[in-house]
Parts: sequence; C-alpha cells; structure tokens
Amino acid sequence: MSEVIRAVRRGDVPAVTEMFARVFMKGRAPSKSLLSSYFEDILFDSARDGTEPRSRVFVDREGVVRGFIGVWPRRMLLGGRIIEAAAAGSMMVDRPEDHPTAGARLLRAYLAGPQDLSFSETANGISQRMWERVGGERIPAASLDWLKVLRPAGFCVAAAGASFRPLRALRPLGSVIDRFASSAGFVALEETETRGSRDVAATTGEVLDAIQLLSGSYQLRPDWELPALPRLLAHAESKERYGELHRRVVYGRGDKPVACYLFHARRGDIARVLQVLAEPNAAGLAIDSLLRTAADLGCVGVRGRADPGLFDALVSRRCLLYHGAATVIHARDKSLLSEVQGARSLMTGLAGESWLRLIGGSFA
Repeated sequence: MSEVIRAVRRGDVPAVTEMFARVFMKGRAPSKSLLSSYFEDILFDSARDGTEPRSRVFVDREGVVRGFIGVWPRRMLLGGRIIEAAAAGSMMVDRPEDHPTAGARLLRAYLAGPQDLSFSETANGISQRMWERVGGERIPAASLDWLKVLRPAGFCVAAAGASFRPLRALRPLGSVIDRFASSAGFVALEETETRGSRDVAATTGEVLDAIQLLSGSYQLRPDWELPALPRLLAHAESKERYGELHRRVVYGRGDKPVACYLFHARRGDIARVLQVLAEPNAAGLAIDSLLRTAADLGCVGVRGRADPGLFDALVSRRCLLYHGAATVIHARDKSLLSEVQGARSLMTGLAGESWLRLIGGSFA
C-alpha cells in the first residue's frame, strides 16, 4: 500500500484525536471522548449541504493516519464580490522524522482545493516557509501580536507558570508586590478621555450586530452567513484554558456602536483577545476600554493580534508589538493575491480559525 492524502473520514477521528492530544496538548487531554466528539462536530456536522469534508489526512503505507490538516471553508466579500475561501489550521504530522514530506503534501492538497483564496492566521516559522515555497505570501501587517503588561509582578508569575505550573503558587506574592507598586504611584494605565462614549457588557445579539456593522469598513471581510456568525461565537465560548469570554460594545454619541471587542479573561492570568473591531477614529476608545476592563477583572496583562487599524492606538499606549504567528495567503490567480495584499483585510479571530475550541479548550 502506498502513502496517500485523502479527505478525512469518520473512522479517522480516533487517530486524529490521539495525534492532536500528543502534538498540541502534550498528552494532556482530560477527556479524549470530549475531544473526539468535538472533532466529529467541526469536521462533519458543519459540512455544507452534506458535501465531503475539506480537511485532509496523510495515511502511511500500513494504512495508519499519520498526518492531518484542518480546512475550514468560508465565504468572503472582496470589494463587494464573493470570494470562496478556506482557512487552514492544526496541521500536524505524527513521527515527522519517518514522514518528512507529509506536511508539505498535506499543504499542497489543501491549496489544490476548490477555494479561490487559501489562508492561515497561525503559521509558525516552518509553516510559513512551506507556504512560501508553493507560492504563498505573508501579510506583514497582519502578522504582529500585541502585549500590554498591567501588573508586572503578576505578569511574570503568570508567564513563568504557563511553562512550569508549580510557579503559579507565587501568585499571592505577585499580587502583594503589584499592590505596593500601585500605592507607590507606579500604574500601568493612564486616565483616558472617553469623548462622550460609553462601553458596556453586551449580549450575544448586541455584539453580533456590532461585529457585522463594524466589519463593513474592511475591503476583504467574511460573509457572516457562511459559516453563521452565531455558530462561530458559540465555539469561541468554550476556551477553558483562557477563561470566560467577555463581550463589550463601545457606543459613541447618538448611541451608535463605534467599537466592540471580545476577550477571554481569568483573574491573575493574561487576557486573550479574540477580536477588536473599531471605526478608524475609535480605535483608541476600544483599546482603552479593553485594557480598563481587563484590569478591573484582575488580569495581569492583555495580548492579542494587532490589526493595522489599531497600530497607532497600541503604540501610543505603550503596548509591545511582536511577531508571533504569521498570516499567510495563497491564490492560483496572482491578481487576486495582489488585490488581497493591498486590501484592508479581516482574516483573524472569528474571521480566521481562532474561534475554534481547539485553540484554548481543555476538553475536561
């Protein structure tokens, strides 16, 4: 039997589950059955019109599944016209030393799909180079993350504890140090000008309306009907390792939504931003509201993906910009590739693959 790349089948789910737990969760999946059920849901139950799943597996000569790439079809709008796109994520190869070409073959199989535009917002250095070898390109302005430290001692404890769990026992000491620093006048946040705005916790319906309204300023953006935005948000709710999902909308004069944001937070941890959308003149209001809310919840820092429209607001608030994962794109039509590179694009968070529970879920 020869090695093959083919569409994922229901019978592959146990092997994909085991591989994901080993590669991305370091074997720490409290409930393999819950993780397996989740793969069943995202790979098959959400397939459009009963069509074959677009995700692919690599099968070795013994007929064993040794590789996987998740492919999530979505419809995009570019300058008013419809673009069929597909986001990729969770590419993994079991025992890559025995199958050195499996990753490249999985990527080529995905890129050969029927979509007009292929993209990923989570490409690491190895994946980025693979994309570039087959004609893909990185979007530099969409490949930066941002970080704001709110409580320095607590942040150091949280960052160290993420790698070595016993260090989390130092959280009380970090809190004491940060309270002393605050009382001594060392504050992480400055007073901000609200300019007649107000920010409030939003219902799911309110934030869904705001997302659809505010994403209209992007030249390339999702058609929030395929897949349905409420479904994406429902998946994003369950990221236990990141904490509770908070949704807020910022209203300007006349009670018009001018910004909205979603982030996961847990007291004593670093908040994880899923999405920030804002009118061009309201980016500062959005970031101020986000940082203030995270601080009030007891977060020690905030991190997220840096949309180019937020750059000025982030830099002026002394946020650190750094390269984490790359946003990469590929299209057989090179004119489309050039058009996407020049457009203001919404391709991350709910628009990409970060809504998946595979990112941040514990499956306990």
